[in-house]
Amino acid sequence: MSFFEWSDSLSVGYRLLDADHKRLIEIVSRLYDASVDNPGKEAVLGLLGELISYTRTHFMHEETLMRKTAYPQFIPHKIEHDRLITQIEDLRKRYDAGQMGLSQDTIVYMRTWLCDHITKIDVSLGAWLAKHEPQGAA
Repeated sequence: MSFFEWSDSLSVGYRLLDADHKRLIEIVSRLYDASVDNPGKEAVLGLLGELISYTRTHFMHEETLMRKTAYPQFIPHKIEHDRLITQIEDLRKRYDAGQMGLSQDTIVYMRTWLCDHITKIDVSLGAWLAKHEPQGAA
């Protein structure tokens, strides 16, 4: 069993968002493996860069849908997105500068944040989209 795997309990009922979440889960799981296997600085920086890049892509998908459908919780949702991007970018900078390692605690935090965000915040967005953008519903 992997450190972090997709389960139907994480579905928000919108195909694009679920696919994005699956990809993010896979990247976080690979980061956990890197924290255990210690593949070297360049490999970890590559994974952190991939996480930042795909997180930005995913957030762009969500924010585009929120704007398109006039999602009423857009502002607080975007604030959460901006906060996470800042945290991951800071982590990458500190790791690159040798100020910190890639700890399993950090990866567990990422997993917890992603699960909480999906199950407590994105699920509401999925329900909204099912009503206002039904062609992407799962």
